[in-house]
Amino acid sequence: MVIFADMKLIRAEEHRENRLYAFAWMAVFLFLAARIAVECFVRGESAIDFRGILSSWVQVVPFLILFLLHNYIVAPVFVYKKNPGLYTVLTLLMLALFAVWILVFSEGPEPGMVPPEPSGDWDMDGMPPGDGRWGRPMHPNVLRVLVGILLVGGNLGFKVFFHTEKERQDMVRLEKENLKYQLESLRYQINPHFFMNTLNNIHALVDLDPEKAKESIVELSKLMRHVLYDSDKATIPLSQELDFLENYIALMRIRFPEDVDIVYERPVGCEDAEVPPLTFSSFVENAFKHGMSYERKSFVHIRVSLDGGKVIFRCRNSRSPQHDGSGKGVGIENSRQRFGLLYGDNYTLHIDESPEEYELLLVIPATPSKRV
Repeated sequence: MVIFADMKLIRAEEHRENRLYAFAWMAVFLFLAARIAVECFVRGESAIDFRGILSSWVQVVPFLILFLLHNYIVAPVFVYKKNPGLYTVLTLLMLALFAVWILVFSEGPEPGMVPPEPSGDWDMDGMPPGDGRWGRPMHPNVLRVLVGILLVGGNLGFKVFFHTEKERQDMVRLEKENLKYQLESLRYQINPHFFMNTLNNIHALVDLDPEKAKESIVELSKLMRHVLYDSDKATIPLSQELDFLENYIALMRIRFPEDVDIVYERPVGCEDAEVPPLTFSSFVENAFKHGMSYERKSFVHIRVSLDGGKVIFRCRNSRSPQHDGSGKGVGIENSRQRFGLLYGDNYTLHIDESPEEYELLLVIPATPSKRV
């Protein structure tokens, strides 16, 4: 699908360039026709000189042929194949043939152009009086050859411009695709890691308390529904992500003793805020994984708030002596990479830790990211 999309974009760029050339040449032919029609009207003629119009168009045909040869055959050698040597040889040969054509087969002055009558101020050779320091006027055929050279140069400039613009758009598109692939890779790493730990929690309950294990499976099904239907989206409403946390915390309450201090606070009226799916899951998971202990008083305090267009997530938990790696798991590192791809420098992920406590602060925009 990506290949077809790229081909479609390339064709669109080529069509845009070709339309510009078509309009330019149509304007040239219309200008020549309009000029002769106006001259006929000024001279008081009863009919438009269509033969003159046709003759002027015929004189433009060599320039059109020169343009077509350069644009579709010669210029691609330089622009697309990056072969300046071959391009130079072909261009010189093409211009030489064009010059021969103009000098040998040209009909002379354009139709409707009447050479001025000699006056007392000019001699019969078209020279001004005096010592001839003004020189002879340029021959029309030489001027036509110079116009052909300028036409080739202008066409090359437009060709390079359009090609450079297409390459720039391709680079932007590739960067966005790369960001998407990286985010998908990180998401696929976070989900299995999260559920692996959740299943381990349920496994621990099967022998200790089968009834609680059944309740845990029900809560897990709610979590899986969120992951299956929402995790492939770029962003989801903050309320849905907070519901997911609430289900996960309910699962943890089933597993751990009642004397564990678990606090979860969430804002009301957060319908307009959006966050990437599973934004907070790895942090809450680590809080329970590394902070719970059956031997000492444990706590997990989670607070989510909105302030000034930002989503503020705080998670503070006790630190179990047997766990000294809080914040160093795959979930934390993947989250750092994910937020970097989504928000650039427009986010904060700060960790404070001591032997007894571990606290994480995350601040992200409350509106969807435009980077991907």
